[in-house]
Amino acid sequence: MKDPEKFDKVAQEVVKRGRCINDTTIITEIKDTVIYRDSIIEKIEEIPCKDFDTTIGRARIKVSSGVLTYTAKDSVVYKTKTITNTVRDREYERILLSDIRMLKDTLSIERNDAKILASEFKSYKLDARIDMAKLWVIIVALVIFAFRKQILSIWRFFV
Repeated sequence: MKDPEKFDKVAQEVVKRGRCINDTTIITEIKDTVIYRDSIIEKIEEIPCKDFDTTIGRARIKVSSGVLTYTAKDSVVYKTKTITNTVRDREYERILLSDIRMLKDTLSIERNDAKILASEFKSYKLDARIDMAKLWVIIVALVIFAFRKQILSIWRFFV
C-alpha cells in the first residue's frame, strides 16, 4: 500500500466492482404532467320563452321555438407526478471514461497498424508481380538459348 501506483490500481478495481460509494450522488428529478380532458354537456328543455342565443363563459344557452338548449364544456384535470431517482458514482464514471479513452487510443493505434500493413501488402504484391515477370523473362531467355539452332534455321527459312 506504500506504492501509490499500485494503490491507485487497487482503488480503481474496488470502485469498478461497486464496493465503494463515498462519492455517490443521488439525483432526484420530479416532472409534473397536467392532462385536460374536455367533455360537452348538452341539455334540452321545453319552456315558453322568446327566442334568444347567448354565450356565458364556456356555456351556450339557446332558446328557439320554445326549446331551451344548454351546452357547456366540462373540463377534468388530471395531474401526475413522476419522480425519478438517479444514482451517480462520480469516481466510477471517471474510471470508466479513462478506460474508454484508453480503448479508443488502442483502437486508433490498431487502425494505423492495419493501414500500414495494408500498404506493405500492396508493395509486396507489386514486388511479387515484378519478380514473376523477371522469372518469365529468364525462362524465355533459357528457351531461346536452348533452341537457338532450331530458331535460327526457321528464321533463315522465312528471311
